Amino acid sequence: MAENRPSMPARGHTMAPTFDPSQPRMLRRFFQDIETLLERSGIETDPARKSWVVRYLPIDVSDLCESLPEYANEDKTCEDFKKAVIALYPGAGEDRKFTVADVENSVAKRAAVPIANISELSAYYRDFFSMTSYLMKHNRLSESEQSRLFVRGIAPPLRDQVSQRLQLKLPDHYPDDPYKLEEIYDAAKFVLHGTQPTAAEAGRGAPGSEGREGVVKVEEIAPLLRFLAQSVSEGSTNANAGGNTNPFADNRYNAGAPSVNRYGGGAYPPQDARLQSGYFCHYCGGPNCQLRTCPFIEEDMRAGHVFRNQEGRVVLPNRNFVPRHLPRYEGVTMRDRVYEWHCRNPSVLRP
Repeated sequence: MAENRPSMPARGHTMAPTFDPSQPRMLRRFFQDIETLLERSGIETDPARKSWVVRYLPIDVSDLCESLPEYANEDKTCEDFKKAVIALYPGAGEDRKFTVADVENSVAKRAAVPIANISELSAYYRDFFSMTSYLMKHNRLSESEQSRLFVRGIAPPLRDQVSQRLQLKLPDHYPDDPYKLEEIYDAAKFVLHGTQPTAAEAGRGAPGSEGREGVVKVEEIAPLLRFLAQSVSEGSTNANAGGNTNPFADNRYNAGAPSVNRYGGGAYPPQDARLQSGYFCHYCGGPNCQLRTCPFIEEDMRAGHVFRNQEGRVVLPNRNFVPRHLPRYEGVTMRDRVYEWHCRNPSVLRP
C-alpha cells in the first residue's frame, strides 16, 4: 500500500512559505521552510523541487530565478539553484549575514538619541551583540573593537556616568585598555536601575496595541480634565478669599518654600486670576511662573531632588529627564512626578 503523504500547500495558503525581497536575510529561512515541506510531501526530484521553489516566490523574483542557468539545466541540483538564488541577494548568505558597516550604522543611529531607560539599553545591547558576535566568530572584528563600538552608541550624559561607574568598580584597570563588553553593559544597567520605559513604548509592546498609534487614551488626559474642572468650580468661591488655593500646595511640597510673595496675597492668587492669566508653570503649576525662574526648582535642587544639566534642563539625579508618565500614577505637574519618582527609587544617589 502506497504511503499517503500530504500535498504541498497552494500559493497564498497559510502554510505556504513566503519571501519579501526587501528583507534578504529572510531568504535562507524561506528555503528552510520549503525544504521541510518538500521532505514531508516526498518530492525528491530536482526539477520538481526547483519548480516548487519558484512557485512560492513573488512574480518578479520568480521570473528572475527562472532565467538562471541553474534552473533550466537538469544537471544542476536544487542545492545549486539555491546557492545561485542566494547569490542574487547580498546579506542573504550565511557567510555575509552582517558587516562592520551594519554595526557602525546601528551605533550611529543609537548615539543620535540618548538612551533614557533600561529597556532601550537592553534593545541596543541585543542588536549589537547579535551582529558583533557573528563578526568576531568570522574574525572580522576584535574584542577591543567590539567594546569601543558599543561605547560609541551610548550618548552623554549616560556615557560619562558609565565611565565613572567603571572607574569605581575597577580602579586598577589600565586606562589605555578597553573594558569588556559585559563590564560596560553591567555598568550601564547599574546606572539606569529603576528607570521605566515611556508610556508610548509600553503601549507599543502591549498585546493588541498594533494599529492604534495616534489614539489618545482617556486615562492619559483624565488628571488634566479633573484639574481644570476643579479650577473652574473653585474660581467663584475663592475669588475674594486671597488665600492659598493652589491644589499642589500641600505640606510635602511647601516645606521650606521661598518666602518671597510674588502675587501680593498668599502663596498663589485666587483661582479665577490663575485662569485669566492663561499660563501655568510646567514644574509647580503656578500662574505666571516659568521653568527658568521657578522658585520650587531651586528648592528641590537644594534638597537634591533635581538639578539642571549643561543645557539648563531640569533632570533627575541620574541625569535622565523627568518622565512624562509614570505607571499607575496621575500626577499633573512635573514636580508631582519628581516626588513620585523618588518614592519609587529611594536608592538612587543624589548629586
